[in-house]
Amino acid sequence: MRLMEPLGIAQDIVEPTVLKRWADYPNQHRYTDYSDSVRETAHHAISPFPYQPSLNNKLALWTGDISILQVDALVNPTNETMDDNSTTCQKIFSRAGSALKIEIFNEIKECRTGEVRVTQGHGLPARFIIHTVGPVYNVKYQTAAQNTLHCCYRNVLQKAREMGLRTIALPVINSIRRNYPPDAGAHIALRTVRRFLEQYDSLTCVIFVLEPCDLGIYEILLPLYFPRNLAEQDNACWQLPNDIGGMDGEPLLPDRQIRIIDNPQHALHGDDTVELSSQLETSVNIGEHAFAQMQGDLDRQRLLGERPADPLADIMLKQMQHKERYENL
Repeated sequence: MRLMEPLGIAQDIVEPTVLKRWADYPNQHRYTDYSDSVRETAHHAISPFPYQPSLNNKLALWTGDISILQVDALVNPTNETMDDNSTTCQKIFSRAGSALKIEIFNEIKECRTGEVRVTQGHGLPARFIIHTVGPVYNVKYQTAAQNTLHCCYRNVLQKAREMGLRTIALPVINSIRRNYPPDAGAHIALRTVRRFLEQYDSLTCVIFVLEPCDLGIYEILLPLYFPRNLAEQDNACWQLPNDIGGMDGEPLLPDRQIRIIDNPQHALHGDDTVELSSQLETSVNIGEHAFAQMQGDLDRQRLLGERPADPLADIMLKQMQHKERYENL
């Protein structure tokens, strides 16, 4: 099919129906035989992403121009002021025409990191554009970056579902220009899309729009999250990372215990530490829990300006007093 540009120049467009689905892609990588492995053990006893042909038939890969895809929506990874100059953005804005810039200037203004904004497709064959802003990656704050990237993908998919859209073109949202490791970003993207497709049947086609530098990464990682046969499913048990995210593909944080140290010097020797959880009442029966006992006096305490009894604060105060006595010796 051909689309006429304003100057009368014919432009090819691509419909999702003509794209090869992931289920039909040939396997280009040799399987690793783990049956005789002695030193290694599988990361997962059973595959957390089992073989489901119906999901594989919803995926397609595209390495061409995103702006010629005739989808319900395409995704534009941009910056907070929505004027990014990446190759993908330039292609989208060039085909959409000046009306897109006018809509953004008059109605959208900006987009915060991790959030999404929707505009019309204007001169694009796509009906809508879903804009989102990926995170800046810093090793010191990598957990925050992982959570934000997950939010980008999840929010894009949720917005498409809310709008009743069926087909979407999804480029790589994480960017090397923002220091995000491509392979780490691909893991989050694939597991987030996988969990969404498992939960909702709203989308009939998700097109991963990939640059040549990302294509090899996705071809290697896709079989882990979307195995095309039982052999790939079994291999995924060994090759998937231990951290496969939560129910929505979101990163999981390990539980942390709060510890109060009497004397910082003792922390080096591992003694004289107190865990708050062992000091607090653990019963949750109504009337027995420390917080439940003070519910009747809360209004009175607020009106009189009195501080409600707080068992956690009392423990911390006692620990501070103990520390002060120690330092005065």
